Amino acid sequence: MAVNSINGSNNATPTLVSDSRNTKSTAAVSSGGQNGTGASTAPASDSVTLTDTAAQLRSLEQQLASVPVVDTQRVNAVRSEIASGTFVIDPPRVAGKIIQLEGMIASRG
Repeated sequence: MAVNSINGSNNATPTLVSDSRNTKSTAAVSSGGQNGTGASTAPASDSVTLTDTAAQLRSLEQQLASVPVVDTQRVNAVRSEIASGTFVIDPPRVAGKIIQLEGMIASRG
């Protein structure tokens, strides 16, 4: 059986999917346990073992899910500065960040 993993979901349990090798035993189990010869067929036993790294990744994913996506304190501070007219835009810094972002995008593509 193949294991399907859905990235970004909070589903803690992997989904197992039958492949062509298990078609006969799956059909036998779903048809009342008969394999066509009159003998009962026991369902195949599949297991999934997670490595320590996978377990750590799962734990980190759960921790990240609880962290807010937006820094609300920073957003409120910028809103206040804009409203009071004290917000300062640093053009060289903005340009540097755009160049940095373009470099990251180019290295992935």
